Amino acid sequence: MTTSFKRIQILTDLLKQHGIKNIVFSPGSRNAPLVLAFRNDSFFNTKVVVDERSAAFVALGMSQQLKKPVIICCTSGSATLNYSPAICEAYYQKIPLLILTADRPPEWINQGEGQSINQNAIYNNYIGGSFQFPVDENPDTLWQSGRITNEAVNLCKSSSLPVHINLPFREPLYNTSKNSISRKKIHLTNTHTTIAEDQWKEIITKWNSHSKKLIICGQNQKSQKLNKIINEISKDENTIVLTETTSNLKGDHFINCIDRTLERIYGKAEFIPELIISFGGAIISKKIKTLFRNYNPFEHWSISNSNNSMDVFTSLTRIIPVSEELFFEALLKKISISNTGNYKKIWLDEYAISEKNHEKFLQNAPWSDLKAHELISNEIPEHTNIQLGNSTSVRYVQLFNCKPNLNFYGNRGVSGIDGSTSTALGAAIISEQNMLLITGDLSFVYDNNALWNNHVPKNLKIIVINNNGGDIFNIIPGPSDSEFCDENFVSNNPSSIELLVKAHNVNYLKASSEAQTKQMLPLLFNSKEAAVLEINTSTCKNSDILSSYFKEVKR
Repeated sequence: MTTSFKRIQILTDLLKQHGIKNIVFSPGSRNAPLVLAFRNDSFFNTKVVVDERSAAFVALGMSQQLKKPVIICCTSGSATLNYSPAICEAYYQKIPLLILTADRPPEWINQGEGQSINQNAIYNNYIGGSFQFPVDENPDTLWQSGRITNEAVNLCKSSSLPVHINLPFREPLYNTSKNSISRKKIHLTNTHTTIAEDQWKEIITKWNSHSKKLIICGQNQKSQKLNKIINEISKDENTIVLTETTSNLKGDHFINCIDRTLERIYGKAEFIPELIISFGGAIISKKIKTLFRNYNPFEHWSISNSNNSMDVFTSLTRIIPVSEELFFEALLKKISISNTGNYKKIWLDEYAISEKNHEKFLQNAPWSDLKAHELISNEIPEHTNIQLGNSTSVRYVQLFNCKPNLNFYGNRGVSGIDGSTSTALGAAIISEQNMLLITGDLSFVYDNNALWNNHVPKNLKIIVINNNGGDIFNIIPGPSDSEFCDENFVSNNPSSIELLVKAHNVNYLKASSEAQTKQMLPLLFNSKEAAVLEINTSTCKNSDILSSYFKEVKR
């Protein structure tokens, strides 16, 4: 059995032909034809998450791990707007989501009909493309339905961006049929952009003319091939490589802890590069952005497999729209690795001193967010996938040299606190490895509906650093000087994390000291079920301790 709507029979058949099988539904009535079509076909893997905002982030996490489109499907009206935060995040992270929104028929839009709003192109600023299905069925509209489906799926796959199909339905919605119709799949032939040889000559001439080169990697999924290539280039004595945890790159000649290294060199002219090459997604470090905006390099090249390159240092001089692997592999073949020069050495020397001072401070550091993150960093088992919540969590982790066989993810496209738990849950559904989320109390409470479903996987582990609010606003300059800081910026959190976790029937652990945290972390990581560990640092002077830490690093 399937829905009686022939348009949806065509949609379902073509999605099968394109190999898109994972769907996250949210309950409703207007999307009943889609539910009947997908749930009655064993090809599709379906999940049901009540909260549409959470559901979309769950799908984002699934797509992040699969590197393939995942479908989200909801009813009409305000439900569609609740998808917006995750769609926006997916757009800036380049994660493919196929968005199917059910709609009222066009004649009833803006006529006082319940759950009816103007949904056509509703996400227009944050999608790769928007399509509207026909509402009536005849030979021409059935052909159109097939063409739209093929075009939307091919666009979603080729662009790695969210793509929207809006589907209006007239009642009755629940009629079924024993027979279904299909249409031909339209294949998309993949092509690759290359760099012309005359352009390469110019690039290599520029490379050779600079003796102070810096490569910085933003958010990236792990690639052994790229890691090997960048390691070879990093042997050049005139080149320094800066990475973050979310870069998922490791090397003996890399600086993996940017902020504490910059604390030692800020404003010293000899460290300012002549050429920066950046690639990957968002860069977390605000310090590096500020440094190069104030002390502009001569040149900045952005390597991005699109024309949407970010001028993050206000110094952009060249956009190279090819994949990172293609560019650096070709670059390595065309350049000579220099054995002379000291640019890399002066950076690595300061990095080594920062590491020594970092370890010295932590030996006697009081209980705090910083100390908690040190313990977590030491205890995380190898081959763990880690999702980082935004605000303080993602920043503290950057201060530590993490184990090599870890994978780091985070919603750094928009960097909002919403959706971190849902994203981690979606990623855990797909991944066979343990999925650890490190997040803050506000972010966790904001997205606690992530646990409000029947799909909480056993490999999901969550650490909530509870410092009683958004402590980032006690750290960054500005908010902490305001009389409204506690209420309007930090927003001290009165909610009980323990009660929220237990309400969702998830295992709960708690620690409020260094000794308790050392005891609880192994229990969390060895748990055979999903579990949440709340680490309470709410009575600590976290901002003062972090300030003292950076003074020690700089000393």
